[in-house]
Amino acid sequence: MTAPVGEARRVHCLVIGATGYVGARLVPHLRSAGHAVRVLVRDEAKLDRLPWADDVDRVVGDVASAAERACRGVDAVFYLVHSMDGPGYADRDRRAAEQLAAAAGAAGVRRVVYLGGLQPAGDANSEHLASRRETGEALLAGPVPAAVLQAGIVVGAGSASFEMIRHLATISPVLPLPDRAWNAVQPIGIDDVLHHLTACLDLPDDVNRTFDIGGAEVLSFRELMTGFATAAGRLRPVTLPVPVSAPRLFARAVQALTPVDRHLAGPLLESMAHDLIVRDDPPDGPPPGGPTPYAEAVRRALAEEGAAGRVATDLPEPELDSAHVESVDAPAGVLWDVIRGIGGENGWYTVPGVWALRGGIDRLLGGVGARRTTPARLEKGAALDWWRVEEVDEGRSLTLRAETKLPGTVFLELRAEPVDALTSRYVQTVRFLPDGLTGRAYWYAQLPAHEFVFGVMARTIAGVARTTARRRARPA
Repeated sequence: MTAPVGEARRVHCLVIGATGYVGARLVPHLRSAGHAVRVLVRDEAKLDRLPWADDVDRVVGDVASAAERACRGVDAVFYLVHSMDGPGYADRDRRAAEQLAAAAGAAGVRRVVYLGGLQPAGDANSEHLASRRETGEALLAGPVPAAVLQAGIVVGAGSASFEMIRHLATISPVLPLPDRAWNAVQPIGIDDVLHHLTACLDLPDDVNRTFDIGGAEVLSFRELMTGFATAAGRLRPVTLPVPVSAPRLFARAVQALTPVDRHLAGPLLESMAHDLIVRDDPPDGPPPGGPTPYAEAVRRALAEEGAAGRVATDLPEPELDSAHVESVDAPAGVLWDVIRGIGGENGWYTVPGVWALRGGIDRLLGGVGARRTTPARLEKGAALDWWRVEEVDEGRSLTLRAETKLPGTVFLELRAEPVDALTSRYVQTVRFLPDGLTGRAYWYAQLPAHEFVFGVMARTIAGVARTTARRRARPA
């Protein structure tokens, strides 16, 4: 038996699916463990938005066109690709897995690791879970030993199944659910998933099998929603069983009420027809301290979301957002100086009095109001008037989170993008994460006024930058 791939040495890993929810967290996890990482991505723009993008080797393409090139010189491949984007996804996933297995074998890879889904007992299965099983079987049948991890619902901000749960749990005090929501599932926190994935590097080279991974509790899908509400400090919804099995109808309802597209929600809802619990051991035993309890995994997910304006996610770009773009006859550096000086005595470059009015209403609601707070240094966590700094990319972008009382969370991103030496582009994006039906109603009710106020803000910031550039260009 040869030594494990990850034993006492730096492993060169390839991550396929690195811009997805799990992959975007696995990459820095592997790097923190001392391993070298290469990623295979189709969308470089999506990769560039991740904070570790410049710290990895990248290959651009899909599995069919670039897998063999990406696998060269690699010890282990993490395959984190799942398609649920319309008819025929199961065939596409199986073919891609077969192509990846062949490419890994040709390149001399020693280990393939795949994250699939827990399987029901017996022959009955959903199309989604059957596809995940077939993908794992294709990798196990390939020339490179594979470790196929089978997980249930992954708990973390940005995971499609978790986002569906958290939005449904907070959308209404009374929640009708299909009767299949009383079936059993064993959720797992994202930290535990990362532990088990990385542990596969220490398996002996000849291990070629599946492993089940799960959290500390077996719960019903209904208990996932009520448990989320409790952990989040929200009112537990009263759940009502609906004796109708109509996953497509429920998927359309989920799409209307949450950020989860019906093409994602449908397969997830179909999978609820089965008990999905762990029946096998993980690859290297439980994580240190044991599996993470569901309530703790929820609290960590909420803390992660609150600590960053944007987290990597399996969901499409948020539906409730608004952007304003202005061309600026000024260098990006001048535009950035205007952005970084926003707030305080300089104000917010919009309709006079509008923020004072909004602040007065907020104070009546028990919020911070239109406070004026200019930080000594513009850095993450600093208070800037009624906003909190979430992220600063010096010279390029500033992301803020509103601390006013709202039925949801508002993020404001201000970007200075260079076009050439003398011109730039100002991109201002407002993103709203609604809190249930009330949040969505609020967003659409105030959208016309919102577009006007933030439109004036964008045009004024661009104008101030132009004026500043002209003044600086004048001879002394």
